[in-house]
Amino acid sequence: GVALNQLTGYDQIEQVKRKVTDQAEAFEHSRDEVQSAKKEYEEAIDTRSSTQREINELLQRKHLWTGEDVTRFTELYRLEHDHSRAELTAKERYQHSEKQMDREYMALAQSIMERYHEEQLWSDKIRSVSTYGTWALMVVNLLLFFAVQTVFEPMKRRRLTDRFEDLLVAKVAEEELKFKELMDERENAINVQQTAILTAVGELAASV
Repeated sequence: GVALNQLTGYDQIEQVKRKVTDQAEAFEHSRDEVQSAKKEYEEAIDTRSSTQREINELLQRKHLWTGEDVTRFTELYRLEHDHSRAELTAKERYQHSEKQMDREYMALAQSIMERYHEEQLWSDKIRSVSTYGTWALMVVNLLLFFAVQTVFEPMKRRRLTDRFEDLLVAKVAEEELKFKELMDERENAINVQQTAILTAVGELAASV
């Protein structure tokens, strides 16, 4: 199978197919990264929004603050700063993941187009080889036909003619031999009859 693939050029198709499979896996991985980054970004937004709401609530009753409220506001203000940075980091990761997914998608589309192009070239080559093979078989069949008609058939007819002539000569010789034997038998019979007649005539003459 490997030798046949190398001979027909299908090993290049296999390489392109593996490339498409690998690129599809890379795209799936990048899409999972986008989903994870998006979820992290949304959670960061929710956390910062929650902190911001609590800060706003404290500011609305600033004139009623207690010592605990001052401590909580200070803590929330520091957390809000940390959450803002976390949100910015999550946003950057999310945007980077989206760009990476777009690149992987474009690479996947390119590899699919390359696979389609290679398969089309391979298919065209196979059809071309098949066409040439068909023409070659037709030429071989025509050559065989002419060879049979011009070489083998005359030889066959000549052999049959020679065989028939041999059989005819043998049959004629056999018939001539039979005829000769028959004539010899008749001649012998006539000779015997003539001898018998002569003997009878001689005896009759002697008696007179």
